[in-house]
Amino acid sequence: MILSDIISVLEEWAPTWTAWERDNVGLQLGDASRRVRRIGVALDITDDVVSEAIRKKADLLISHHPLFFHPPRTLTADDRIGRIALRLIEHRIAVYAAHTNLDSAAGGVNTTLAAALGLREVSFLSPLEGALVKLIVFVPMGHTDVVHRVLSDNGAGIIGAYSSCSFNTPGVGTFKPSQAAKPTIGKTGKLEVVEEVRVEVVVPRAIIDRVVAAVRRVHPYDEMAYDIYPVENTDPTFGLGAIGSLPRPQSLTSFLRTIKKATHARHVRVSGSPKTVRTVAVCGGSGSELIGRARSMGADVFVTADVRFHAHQESTNQFAIVDAGHWETEHLVLPEIAKRLRQAMKKRRVAGQVYVTRINTNPMHTI
Repeated sequence: MILSDIISVLEEWAPTWTAWERDNVGLQLGDASRRVRRIGVALDITDDVVSEAIRKKADLLISHHPLFFHPPRTLTADDRIGRIALRLIEHRIAVYAAHTNLDSAAGGVNTTLAAALGLREVSFLSPLEGALVKLIVFVPMGHTDVVHRVLSDNGAGIIGAYSSCSFNTPGVGTFKPSQAAKPTIGKTGKLEVVEEVRVEVVVPRAIIDRVVAAVRRVHPYDEMAYDIYPVENTDPTFGLGAIGSLPRPQSLTSFLRTIKKATHARHVRVSGSPKTVRTVAVCGGSGSELIGRARSMGADVFVTADVRFHAHQESTNQFAIVDAGHWETEHLVLPEIAKRLRQAMKKRRVAGQVYVTRINTNPMHTI
């Protein structure tokens, strides 16, 4: 597959606009027009992961944690990131990062962790807020099909599991073209009355400029009439964390064994002591900011990582906080990335190989 096609597959699943605004996701190194035959998937880009990729003759590494969290000022062999980047460039290995956008995606880090813990009826713990706007475009009768297609092709009109969603209201538009206008319908200086359709769609705020530009290119009028409104709707398609229920209540001790087995954690840090566990919230990686949300949503246990000392004081006799480790709560998503890429290759009938790294990139160890 061409690298740009692989990027399209990944970003249809985990769009970059859902990433934290200070995150650095997407193609970090490489040429999007190059053909890719072998892909490695890893949580981190380390020296050992690069050595493995070189041995396997990989063309692309997909990582969860970005190689470049911040734009580097220099690339030299004097520091770890520079050394790794130079080796990747030397061997023509591209790097793509899917970080907080993969956290927010269905089938991403958090829902994968929830599934591994055996949770059912899983939903996002905190659906994205403030991420949507309403776009309204006024289209002359007979031209709505092409506008609908362009809206859909550019990511507008997605509501949950449904795409190409719109609402269309017929009406009458009036306008008088000036001498500077180039009217598609009507004549300059003459008031025109035209049957039009008001097309309404929701659009991710981060891509609204792209969507408007795409519609403008196919709209028949030289001056396209449109409105953009903020909306208060949460986006059910993407969100932070996940919450679900166990098939049957367990004791906290029993559920801790489940966590350790599922995440490959040798040890976990626990505060709080609910007698039984039924509702569980999770957030792979650093999720302390969602502790209050987990409690308010009725979770008995919140499983996450990198929990600060004082954050553990939010636990109670009815609510436990479990720090299972950063790597431990995130690495489970790697096979899911590989599976989706293999499915995309099969669907497109193109040859290629995808492997999940055998390197444990966890920098921390318990002794």
